Amino acid sequence: MSSFKSIICGIISATLFGISGILASILFRQAAVAPEWLVGVRMLCAGAVLLCMLTLFTKEAVFSVWQHTYTALLVVLFGLFGVLLAQSSFFLSVYYGDAAIATVLQSLGPAIIVVLMSIYSKRWPSRLEFVAIILALLGVFLLVTNGDITHLKINPKALYWGVISAFGLVGYTLIPKPLLHQTPPLVIVGWGLLIGGLVANLIHPVWRIASGVNLQDIWIVIAIVIFGTLIPYALYVMSLAGLKPSSASLLGTIEPLVATTLSVTLLGTRLRGFQLIGILLILSTILLISLPLKKFLQIE
Repeated sequence: MSSFKSIICGIISATLFGISGILASILFRQAAVAPEWLVGVRMLCAGAVLLCMLTLFTKEAVFSVWQHTYTALLVVLFGLFGVLLAQSSFFLSVYYGDAAIATVLQSLGPAIIVVLMSIYSKRWPSRLEFVAIILALLGVFLLVTNGDITHLKINPKALYWGVISAFGLVGYTLIPKPLLHQTPPLVIVGWGLLIGGLVANLIHPVWRIASGVNLQDIWIVIAIVIFGTLIPYALYVMSLAGLKPSSASLLGTIEPLVATTLSVTLLGTRLRGFQLIGILLILSTILLISLPLKKFLQIE
């Protein structure tokens, strides 16, 4: 795939992910839908459909991940501490707050990865990485307080689950890394979604639908499964075929921008001046971590 087509796939993927958060926010506002139920439905349906499509229409060895104990263990860990943790905490953050806050807080993931990898490799972060970490912390402070340390401007539960979702993003990124050399990414994603969905159903079964859910709500759920999960995951994997991981990460900044813009324009979310600065600081950390150092600073 050409770089141009890969960029288009990445942009559409990030945009659809951002829209899915808005759809979830609308669903939580107008229907008594539990976020745990939505997570279970989204992951179970998307995982099952994706694996079925891979089995029927491709030559991918869908069940090869279960032939070895090590790969099977990684897939299970990916489903639980990557996909399920990231998805459930993200939707809980949307439920207690809004899509803009949840998406921006999840964008802290790359900065957390830098810290964890520095600890693992027993080295100090580079100067650029250190600046990114400071900006991330300052951004969260401004987003949460709007510069006033005496009052929180967002629901504490939204903050808590948003930060947890960033750690889920870390697990989603790092756990399957050893598998990518031998297993197609979509196969890993499909099993991760299915495993996470099955476990989520132990908490809130999909057949326990809240009373008062109407046909419009069902259509929103279907849209979240198809256009907010299946298609963007597939497009994201396709974009990796023609892009470097750093470039793909940069395109990921589109998701919080879309979620924030739509939250303000469609849902009436009010963001104050310092909060907007905080959002920009958090998003800037992705740029600083992803882009090559020498393009910005002459640091050896």
